[in-house]
Amino acid sequence: MQTERFINLRKPELEKIFKKSNIIEVWRKIVKNQLRNIDLKDLFDHYDFNYNIEERATTIRNDILNGNYKVSQALTYRIEKKFGVCRHLVTPQPTDALVFQVLIESVSKEILENQPSKNAFYSRDKHSVSIPHEVDEYMLNWRQQWKKMQKMIYNFTDEQDFIIVTDISNYYDSIDINELRKVFTSYSKMNEVLIDLVFKIIEEISWKPDYLPYSSRGLPTTNIEGVRLLAHSFLFEVDEVVKQATNGSFARWMDDITIGVNSRRQAVEIISSISDMLKSRGLALNLSKTNIYDEKQGYYHFQIEENRYLDSIEKVKKGDSDYKEICKDVHKKFKQHFKDQGAKYWEKATKRYITAYGRLESTKLLNDLPSIYSEYPNLRSNLNLYLSILGYEKNTSEKVLEIIKKIDIFDDISMYQLCYLVTQWEIPTDEKAKKFLKEFEANITKLSFNRRVASDFYCLLWFKAKYNHPEDLLNFITKYKNLWQTEPFLRRQVTAIISRLLTTNEKSGETLLASQISSGVPNTVTLASQILAFKDLEKLESKMLFYLFPTSSQRAYPLPKFLVLCSVLNSKEIRSDSSIREKIILNIKDPYYLKWLDLQYNIN
Repeated sequence: MQTERFINLRKPELEKIFKKSNIIEVWRKIVKNQLRNIDLKDLFDHYDFNYNIEERATTIRNDILNGNYKVSQALTYRIEKKFGVCRHLVTPQPTDALVFQVLIESVSKEILENQPSKNAFYSRDKHSVSIPHEVDEYMLNWRQQWKKMQKMIYNFTDEQDFIIVTDISNYYDSIDINELRKVFTSYSKMNEVLIDLVFKIIEEISWKPDYLPYSSRGLPTTNIEGVRLLAHSFLFEVDEVVKQATNGSFARWMDDITIGVNSRRQAVEIISSISDMLKSRGLALNLSKTNIYDEKQGYYHFQIEENRYLDSIEKVKKGDSDYKEICKDVHKKFKQHFKDQGAKYWEKATKRYITAYGRLESTKLLNDLPSIYSEYPNLRSNLNLYLSILGYEKNTSEKVLEIIKKIDIFDDISMYQLCYLVTQWEIPTDEKAKKFLKEFEANITKLSFNRRVASDFYCLLWFKAKYNHPEDLLNFITKYKNLWQTEPFLRRQVTAIISRLLTTNEKSGETLLASQISSGVPNTVTLASQILAFKDLEKLESKMLFYLFPTSSQRAYPLPKFLVLCSVLNSKEIRSDSSIREKIILNIKDPYYLKWLDLQYNIN
């Protein structure tokens, strides 16, 4: 039931920003890519949502304007920081991520205009722009921002006598939501109903275990950009005070603050001032990570020598005359660097070294990789990227098997990262490769059933979706039906895999899809319905052709996109179209994808 207040005062404000065209634009330019970049990816790439975005935008608009919008349960998962201690992250459902971003986009420009200094960074996702010189600093990607910030730090080291480094203890978890609301409101002219909606979504997607009530403390950690902007704006007052005290000689990366000063006394005064300000907001400096460095200490802790060396070899590539010598030199310097882990920014320099190994395609890191991978959780993403660049070979596959046997898993993404890596590799279908895949699958299956957590079953699904025969997939899904039906996230991922079953066992596949439609789980119902609808396609629209076969062909072709391709090839008309078959052969090179395309759709 709507009150007159909603109809006459609140609804008009919502109508201004929840225009259908605006909702579609925010999805296409921002939210779609944010969801692709989360740690646990969707096996259908949320393509059912994307394909029907016009209709979804209409539904969202109507729900919002009729006062019927409700936030769905978010996915909560864990990432290990160190010693088994995990950070909890959340991923909202696509509708909620989109609604939230539409709200934040309506005030983001205004919020950023209140930022006291451009020396503070929070990594805004890159928007599509037409002219390069129109791109402002907040449209730079993370790497560009980080490099810009590093340059500032170099200048501080050269020009200032002392450097303060500090951060805020458990920043996201410690934010008082009521205080955040006050600060956020003061920086924007956002109408009350929009602010109410922003903080309603924050409350609903926040982790609330064991039926405990909402504590109003802690901003959910998520990849959704709007949440990062809120956390960023909460520290504007700190930026203003530090800017005035140092004449702008500081840089802030979210809650990590680096400040250049001329004396130790000035450093202590600034630390004291920041601490008092934070306490008034219910926050506290992390004193164990707060230090004052002189020039010599700063040079060491910021790893200036390592960074300058890594800068000097950035343009070296395989095939250069000094390539082998450079690879040897990198490995020698890395070994020295790895022995001394006392520098504050040791980890950041280590990640740059790993990136350098990958860029050079050097295999010299492989011998040490399994032990580093197991002992340093924060380096795993970089090591996976390195292995991805090297690709499937005898030596890389052996190291992956060493890792999976050696690693102790305490979170929800470590095993998935390895499964994702193996599905990114283009692995041949010969007997040696089959032996590797069989051993890898046996190990992740053992881990999964020993731990009995939903994320491990998801890892198995991801691997099997690419490498298992359709009949084996069907048997696996059927055998563990009682397990995956208890988790909405798993149910959706299994539904995505059914797109691979419809040509080899149409009856069983359609029965499974029908049961998912009758489940009433919204994101599963829409996906199952979409897979069935694609089965009856007579022609591919241009938007789908561009999605499946982009102008710049992808290596490796993403697994979720392959499952979308399978769902449309379930249509006899589509798979019989000679132009589609030509596009497939031109775009897909992965041996296992080609194997299933031949087996399931007679495309070879």
